[in-house]
Amino acid sequence: MATNMTGTTMATWLPEQWSSLASITYRSNTVLPALMDRRWEPEIGVGRGDTVNIPLFSQNNSARNRGAGTGTFGEATALTFDAATEQQIQLVVNKLGYKGFSMPVEMSLQTMPNYQSLLTDGIGKALALFTDSELANDTTNGLDAFTSVLGVDNVDVTDDVVLSAIAVLDNAIADYESRYLVVSPSTYISLLKIERYANSLYGGSVGNLDGSKGTGYVGSIYNVDVYKSSNLQDGTAGKKNALFQKEAIAFAEQQSVKIVNDLNIEDGLLEQYVGYNVFGHVMVKDGFGNEVAGK
Repeated sequence: MATNMTGTTMATWLPEQWSSLASITYRSNTVLPALMDRRWEPEIGVGRGDTVNIPLFSQNNSARNRGAGTGTFGEATALTFDAATEQQIQLVVNKLGYKGFSMPVEMSLQTMPNYQSLLTDGIGKALALFTDSELANDTTNGLDAFTSVLGVDNVDVTDDVVLSAIAVLDNAIADYESRYLVVSPSTYISLLKIERYANSLYGGSVGNLDGSKGTGYVGSIYNVDVYKSSNLQDGTAGKKNALFQKEAIAFAEQQSVKIVNDLNIEDGLLEQYVGYNVFGHVMVKDGFGNEVAGK
């Protein structure tokens, strides 16, 4: 006769609770995904493949003149038509972050109750670090991949550097909404040394920080929301900060944090737990962002 597991022997396994805790921890420790362009995420849900083809629409150029100064006004001169060559870019979901642990089944029964929550917390934080780091350090499709590089490695970021970065976005006709400056903790201190930044960021933070702005938000300057992250790419000696508009990088999470559990009999009756998420991202508009070298 088979011996079945009971509620007593499974008392330490609560999958719904684990997944919920991991998800909460993951969201509360992740800065960058919320700043990416996630419009295409609904199109790449579970069971819908691995690629979204994003059509790119050419920026409209100025109109042509058939008037004063050209000598053709009123002469029915033939028109010149534009021949736009449109392109597309692919958002591929090809990254899986995971964190897992394994323990003898008897240990899973004897551990202290709070050990489960500590392990779960670790899963969420590990996935948050991985996701943020991939968005910051990808070298091809991350914040460190912008062609425009301003500032000096391991030197305080100045007001002129920030204004020059904003001008890059303006010249690219980037939307004035959803502009972000993501800085390392050391660069944040650099900004606070500038009086107008200290006044603006402090004035916006005294009991008035907008909770809807998400994790890492520390204030706003020049209509640019400022975020602080510890996961930015290293420079030679400093950090690669970034100032960009939301449409610069597309991000899609096909599977948010999920916890799976298994009892491994073959290798010695081991309780095994793994948390994972699946996502992809791609640089869509390089001209809508800058790497800002600093501390």
